[in-house]
Amino acid sequence: MRNLLTIRPIALSIAFMLCAIVLAHGQESFSVTINKNPVRNGETVQLSLSMKNIRQNVSAPQINGLKLIGGPSTSQNNSWVNGVSSSEIKYTYTYQVQSNKDINVPSYNIDGSTQKLRSNAFKIKVLPRSTKQKKQTGLGELACVIELSKRNVFVGEPLVASFKIYNRANNLDVREYNVPEMTGFWSEQIDIPDPRWESEVIDGRRYNVATVKKVVLFPQQTGELTIDGFNLVGYKRTSFFDGKNVTAEATPIQIQVKPLPEPIPSNMIGAFSRFRCQVKQNATTCKTNEALTVEYIFNGDGHLKFIQEPELQWPGEFEVYDPEIIDRIKTTAKGESGSRTFRYVVIPRAPGEYSLPPAEGQWFNLRTKAYSSLPSSSNTISVERGDASATSGLSYNSKTDIQVLNQDIRFIDTAWNGCGLDRNRWQSALPLSTGWLALGPSLLGLVFLTKRRREEDRKNPKKSRQRKAKATVRNELRAAKKHLNNPSLFFPALGQGLEDYLLAKLTWNSSQFQRDAILEALQLHAPDTVENWKILLDQLDMARYAPGTIPAPDEMLATSERLVEQTEKSWIKR
Repeated sequence: MRNLLTIRPIALSIAFMLCAIVLAHGQESFSVTINKNPVRNGETVQLSLSMKNIRQNVSAPQINGLKLIGGPSTSQNNSWVNGVSSSEIKYTYTYQVQSNKDINVPSYNIDGSTQKLRSNAFKIKVLPRSTKQKKQTGLGELACVIELSKRNVFVGEPLVASFKIYNRANNLDVREYNVPEMTGFWSEQIDIPDPRWESEVIDGRRYNVATVKKVVLFPQQTGELTIDGFNLVGYKRTSFFDGKNVTAEATPIQIQVKPLPEPIPSNMIGAFSRFRCQVKQNATTCKTNEALTVEYIFNGDGHLKFIQEPELQWPGEFEVYDPEIIDRIKTTAKGESGSRTFRYVVIPRAPGEYSLPPAEGQWFNLRTKAYSSLPSSSNTISVERGDASATSGLSYNSKTDIQVLNQDIRFIDTAWNGCGLDRNRWQSALPLSTGWLALGPSLLGLVFLTKRRREEDRKNPKKSRQRKAKATVRNELRAAKKHLNNPSLFFPALGQGLEDYLLAKLTWNSSQFQRDAILEALQLHAPDTVENWKILLDQLDMARYAPGTIPAPDEMLATSERLVEQTEKSWIKR
């Protein structure tokens, strides 16, 4: 009895100390909030993940309809009230709304010290873009601006786009800015110095202006093209210890692209404001079997990198090698100019007077708005007979030099009794010898096909990437299978493999991976698989925060393999 009375005070003391520790540290909580609701399509919103009395690293949530453009910015608050300590850390991410429908933000869970904590799910109401134009009184305190050299062009006509940031504050920290991919354009970047603030007065107000990028754009399709998505995320200090996140987004810019006048010539070269072709040769006279170089030089103002090798009808007595392409092209704020040269090595094999073939074709003059033809050249070369043995063991004779011999075919003795292989033994070994003889041409043909496939892949890497997508995803799924017993490694590996597969099939780059865009593209190429892909991608997103609500890893792997096979069978080329 005495021992029991002694134990009770000790147990009460321990329980009291545990309660004191729990109260001293405060209660744990986890919540997800948004800075405004409802929102409009195209606006930016800030999503905050708040953790009270928890210290844990989190990543940006992937939410359908929201595009991550910046973050996180971190804030922390510690307090001690009546003997109870409390700490709160908040991670804020900036997103752009890219949906016309309401957006569902699911609940997320993290591990607390004693149990899992779950946030509340909620819905973001999305309003359509405003059709009313706000009265522009200025650029405001912070603005992103897209400036164009022209907005009404022909297809292939170059224009210059400048991406600028206007800022009136002196305490702004630009943490991240996004320059969009210009869909429908071929772009060439202009080399500019590193961005820095320069003073400029606009409408009587002084701004700090920084040009972050300049590109020359060549429209590749007609109609109205839009450049949208230039935005930034910054941090503006309001005091020595505090500040706030600020965002800005450029107004979308429309460009009208007109088609070239009909009828378009079949030997069309391109659209240029200035263009000409020169033919140069290193010698006007030479001897047979001597090499000389002939250059076809195209120079002007426009997209010279689009110029293809000219179709030339060389004399039959010339041996001509594939040309060397030499580019001397400069991209400046005025556009693209310079020259593209095709340098041929030519070896005449017979004497005579020859005219070099002219480069033929037509180009669209952007100044006169009419088609112009390349002028014909009159370059000639005089070839004299040379010493064939000096450069080659072969001799090429002209048609008048052909001689007919009296005994072209001599009598063949069939009764040969000298040394050699017996005829019967040769005939019995004919299949084996034929097989060995065929081995060489077969290997040569295999090497030729392999080389040709590599050249095709080099010319069209997107098609090669699309063709190899299935083999690549098999390797990715095989690698993910090794982590079946470790979901934290399995689901990221599986998600990355499927993402790479879809990007390869659509010949997109990683910056274009948006859920709505992927599903819309699949609707064109494999409509029967769209719903299954949507379910699978949603499950992979949920695997990061709620792994218990999705199928087991082996089921997910089997589903992914079946879906890839179904996509391959039903894929439609567009």
